[in-house]
Amino acid sequence: MLSALLWKSYFRARGLQDAWRQMDAHRRMDGREARREMAARLLEQVRYFGGREDAFPEWREAAAIRDPGDLWKVWPQLPIITRRDLQTRFEARQMQHRFQIKGIVGHTGGSTGEPTPYLHDTRMLWAATAARAYCRQQFGWKPGMATVCVWGSERDVGRAGSWRNGVSGRLRRDWIVAGYGLGPATADRAFGLIEAHRPVALFGFTSMLEFIAREALRRGLNLRDGAVAAAWNGGEMLYPQQAEVFAGAFGARLSNLYGSRELSAMAYQSPHRSALIPLRPFLFLEIVNDRGNPAGPGESGRLVWTSTACRGTPFLRYECGDLGSYGEGDADESGIRSLRELHGRTAGLIRMNGRIINGLFWNHLFKEFPCVEQFQVLVKGERELALRLKGSPFSREQEKQVRQLVQRLAGDVPVRMQWVERLPLSRQGKLEQVVREP
Repeated sequence: MLSALLWKSYFRARGLQDAWRQMDAHRRMDGREARREMAARLLEQVRYFGGREDAFPEWREAAAIRDPGDLWKVWPQLPIITRRDLQTRFEARQMQHRFQIKGIVGHTGGSTGEPTPYLHDTRMLWAATAARAYCRQQFGWKPGMATVCVWGSERDVGRAGSWRNGVSGRLRRDWIVAGYGLGPATADRAFGLIEAHRPVALFGFTSMLEFIAREALRRGLNLRDGAVAAAWNGGEMLYPQQAEVFAGAFGARLSNLYGSRELSAMAYQSPHRSALIPLRPFLFLEIVNDRGNPAGPGESGRLVWTSTACRGTPFLRYECGDLGSYGEGDADESGIRSLRELHGRTAGLIRMNGRIINGLFWNHLFKEFPCVEQFQVLVKGERELALRLKGSPFSREQEKQVRQLVQRLAGDVPVRMQWVERLPLSRQGKLEQVVREP
């Protein structure tokens, strides 16, 4: 009861209900009305960023448009920005100081293995908080319901959590199970929290949830009686067979939450559909082919996102590094309303020396070392790791620190570090985080 009151007070204090009403209202709009609203929001962003000193020339020209409807004529010609632009032209801390923007600088590695800084201003922080809470409730979580998160924690890469965060989590009834090094102890911790706080909402990296589900089935535990009332993934792809294993263990649907550190929650799986619903009108989604032209229904293409909330980093036609597609009936004159398939961001598990390491461990590790611009982990069988790194080489102390952190999870597995000028891409043109050789 106390936790529910605290959550509701928090929602009111942050004004999150207003954001939720905007998202609900936009979903109910027909295509023409939604097109008008989206054009107005996009033009507002173009005018703001077009007036900044770091603007692209195309933004400055588009900022002069008077009628929002005319923006659609030039929108496909605006530049698509990438992580490279964020690392160079729109470096987060420089922007924060240069334009006196109040907000928070964060870093993301993402599935592409490129640690990238970004700047969230206060309006973006509000929208991101609202989006995450909105998705939770779409999946069946209710204020006051305990949440058990099987995730990675800063403690896994050598940074202890604060006392304040621990107390805050207890009051919110949020519990974290560190999952980079998976094993029986991980499952024991998760099952203990589920039993102690049932019914719970269970979420985390997909591969970690799959591991917990398979362990429950292997042990013959009876957790299909409502112990897990809501569940969703994060950080990785969700495959049908993984959802089936989860349902078999917990009797609950594992819903798909698609997001990133730089854009927060981006799309969620409706309780009644398999497609992902972009969080419009705070985000606008495009899918483009290799030539940068709009992809058609069923055609796999690059996902390009625009934030209509962020006034820190300019996420205007931002290519996040993922691939996806939409189907017939998933788009109208206002743009793409549903994402039928997502093809990117599979981290998976690394089995090494009899231990299991989640692939996203590397993102959290290397984002602590700004000298690493890009990385790729090469797994050779189960007995050797090779770290391909692009950037400025480590100092002796940094290399020693990295080796110690890796060995903490991988044991005495040989680790080679190779600094390269360019990392190899997949056949789809993606920089894969983890690659494997026999």
